[in-house]
Amino acid sequence: MKRHTLLTIALTLTAGMLAAQNNPFQRLNFVLGSWTGTGSGFGNAKSTVESSFKPALNGSFIEVTNESYFEPTQRNPKGEHHIDKGFISYDKARKAIVFRQFHVEGFINQYILVDSLSNDSTLVFESETIENFVEGGKARWTIKKTAHQSIETTFDLAMPNKPFACYGTNNLTKTSYSVSAGEPKATGIGGIFFFSNNPAQTKEWYAKNLGLEVNEWGSSFEFRNANRPQEINYLQWSPFKTGSKYFAPSKKEFMINYRVQNIEALITKLKQNAVTIVDSLEVYDYGKFIHIMDAEGNKIELWEPIDSVFTNMGGKTTK
Repeated sequence: MKRHTLLTIALTLTAGMLAAQNNPFQRLNFVLGSWTGTGSGFGNAKSTVESSFKPALNGSFIEVTNESYFEPTQRNPKGEHHIDKGFISYDKARKAIVFRQFHVEGFINQYILVDSLSNDSTLVFESETIENFVEGGKARWTIKKTAHQSIETTFDLAMPNKPFACYGTNNLTKTSYSVSAGEPKATGIGGIFFFSNNPAQTKEWYAKNLGLEVNEWGSSFEFRNANRPQEINYLQWSPFKTGSKYFAPSKKEFMINYRVQNIEALITKLKQNAVTIVDSLEVYDYGKFIHIMDAEGNKIELWEPIDSVFTNMGGKTTK
């Protein structure tokens, strides 16, 4: 069995409850950093794009900068340099993420993150107000993770009493990372793994007596995110054949997976504290992983997840 094969089926508990309350920007972590790429569609012009998302003012805000350099066209032979800047904040009264964006052309957009359309790999901002634009016009800005270190941003406009239409799309690749907007720490349990003399019989016993929905890997417990009820999170329960090397170098008969935030900064902190790190950071579509040893010789799996991947996979869960 491949190292993280079972994790591709499901793995995560949402103590995201606590994480989301302490760090409302947690779901934005995947966009933090600097990005470059190309754009198309803005008046049929091609462009090169530079974007950045950086924590600001002690992590209270995320500063956003976008610059586009448009190629010359017949209509605009000199080309064009577009700049917009803004800040993402958390409105405690509304429990909502707000983005205020200032354009070089004089537009000022105030967006709100739409929870019902957003998840751990897609962020959808829709305008609440636009200054210096057609009265009644609306804007939508979508950021979608397309691969590790790649995102697509789409800008849609809606004229008064008209549906949204795509105005332009940017495809960007990350060039540098920024420290995540949250404290590097564990936020909950992501998985419970233990030895069993007969894993198949163990799963059958739990299915028969405790009602678990089981599969080849064990059972995926489903939870709802307290801050974003439309978002599903998971906890993976898996019996392993006694003697499996998956828990090595630990001599124990179990291993716990902890859900974490800001894993890169957490690894730096662990190294500074002389914690034994078993391997190196591994990155998958469904999250980032590393293994460490605690003071009692227990092997621990640390995981910064992307929950939406498991939701999109479907399958039966225990709930």
